[in-house]
Amino acid sequence: MLESSSDKIKFAPIKEVDYKKPVSKSKNYTLINDIQPLEWYCHNDSETGYQHTISNKTDGGRGLFRVMKKSMETRVETQTLYFTDLHTGLCGFVQLLYSTVMGGIYKGFQLNFKVFGSESNNTDFDVWESFKLDDIAEFQPLKFVSRNVIFEFLSNKNEKLGSIGQLSIKCDLPTCNNTIQNLKIDLLVDLFQGFKMNPNGCNYYFDKQISTSDEFVSSDKMIRHVFVPRGKCNGNISYDKKLNSGDFQNKNISLTDVPVVYLDAVQGLLPNKAASKWNFLCFQSENYSVLAIEFTTPRDHDNVTVTVWSITEKNKLISIGSSVQSPKRHVRFRATSTDKESGWVYPTSIKFPGGFSEHDLRLVNRYDVLGELPSMVRSLAQKIVSIKPFIYQYCQPSKYKHEKGISIVESTFIS
Repeated sequence: MLESSSDKIKFAPIKEVDYKKPVSKSKNYTLINDIQPLEWYCHNDSETGYQHTISNKTDGGRGLFRVMKKSMETRVETQTLYFTDLHTGLCGFVQLLYSTVMGGIYKGFQLNFKVFGSESNNTDFDVWESFKLDDIAEFQPLKFVSRNVIFEFLSNKNEKLGSIGQLSIKCDLPTCNNTIQNLKIDLLVDLFQGFKMNPNGCNYYFDKQISTSDEFVSSDKMIRHVFVPRGKCNGNISYDKKLNSGDFQNKNISLTDVPVVYLDAVQGLLPNKAASKWNFLCFQSENYSVLAIEFTTPRDHDNVTVTVWSITEKNKLISIGSSVQSPKRHVRFRATSTDKESGWVYPTSIKFPGGFSEHDLRLVNRYDVLGELPSMVRSLAQKIVSIKPFIYQYCQPSKYKHEKGISIVESTFIS
């Protein structure tokens, strides 16, 4: 019997999870109770090329076409720590990014660092910078060492605290750029229980339609996430920030038992091929964490919306949910505004699954991703590739279950 077109797909998302079921009662996700599942997914790429091959093999072409096809392959992995200081209102992230593009012709690491306040009158510490990392001394599944940065997972469990291990981040960048100097980071993070959706946290993309009856398909073209929705961070961050006068002023941030989120994300195809838009939430309070991430695939991959969220109470996961093509369990913009320059309609009030809403979003950054490109290159990208990527970032005091906290929200529009 011939298969109908409805039995064919070009996008295989993660499994759906009923958020009402008790944690650990679903086979559609895997709980993370030690640091091993937090290792770099792309570690093998750095040595021997892609190791996660397409199972539904087709003829990839021969000769020059195959070489050209390989040269278009790209993969980016980020390991990100979001911190939210409930006492000072200071928030931000430290992110280590690994990228391999053009089939591995270029490979490199980058440190991304951002600090912002949750109140409009607290902008003295605001900074957002990226630094290319050279002189890589060691890159292991759970450890990265360069001349200026150490990013390492430690198997130091604390059963009394409930931690599955620790993350240590050390950074010493004496000469940074014209905006900040002398960036020093020394953080030790206790990580609590995490999770990844099955299969292996991955949503797979295919160039040609495949049969929905094949349950074991996979592809190098994927979006993958691993979540640790709650942790506690201790340590210090300091840097010299350039003032309008041209002088530099030292900024010192001391973090004591500050709640954090850790997120590992892998993208195995170009951003405009992976998603047309994204939404993200990180809410932290004294007792609760609410984490959510959502993306919608481009038209070439069926315009599918995938949403994942979790709720943590007193450092323990109490709810995990995911939705594919179920509008009632997707992110909703409750009020919007139109960006006159970009044309994007961005949220001013938003509702996430898991029972979290923010009615008064405070925009802390509006970022034109192509803004730093020459005008001619930018125009070509917008017309030929049909992309106009903008990121809208928000941070504000929020409430969840009547408990005060701070939320970080991002809405990204690509195509």
